[in-house]
Amino acid sequence: MSENKFENVSSVVDSYQQADELFDEILNDSHLSATWQRYHLMGDVMRGETSDVINLDLSSNIASAIADEPTILAPRLSNNVVGKLKAKVVQFAKPFGQMAIAASAAGLMVMGVQQNSADSDVLLPASQVVKTMPFGGIAEPVSLNFQQTSRTSEKQAFIEQQRRFQALLSDHHQQVKLSSVDATSSTQEDKAEESAK
Repeated sequence: MSENKFENVSSVVDSYQQADELFDEILNDSHLSATWQRYHLMGDVMRGETSDVINLDLSSNIASAIADEPTILAPRLSNNVVGKLKAKVVQFAKPFGQMAIAASAAGLMVMGVQQNSADSDVLLPASQVVKTMPFGGIAEPVSLNFQQTSRTSEKQAFIEQQRRFQALLSDHHQQVKLSSVDATSSTQEDKAEESAK
């Protein structure tokens, strides 16, 4: 339709023109008659001459317009592309997660040290000294006011104990070697006697 026909319909609706051939054309053309109805409705709304409730059946028009639209399908991403994308995101975000965990741990350590060092001026009584026996065999008291004594005799006893243990271990290895050599020689002698018979 030409723009000129719509202008003519608009001028007839606004009572600027009165042409009989234009009325005949509006009656014969369904598109122009629909335009005629819409223009009258717009004019009534602008002048405030409509009722409070306008019953427009827009749902059927919208449903038909949606049904007439072509369906556009987006291509599916393959699992390979999705997997690569996830791997890149994880690879990118992993260092940030590690830094966040390290920063949290460092922050907790700083807070713990600050809270524990707040009462460092107070000396603990001797009854709170804890003594444990570590795996190395030498016990060290744990206390803030502990004075370290000389441990030379204890260290020498520990070194002597280690020497004795090493000597026992080497004797055991020698005994195992000798018993395996004796067993091998006796089996060879038995085989030689059997072959001589």
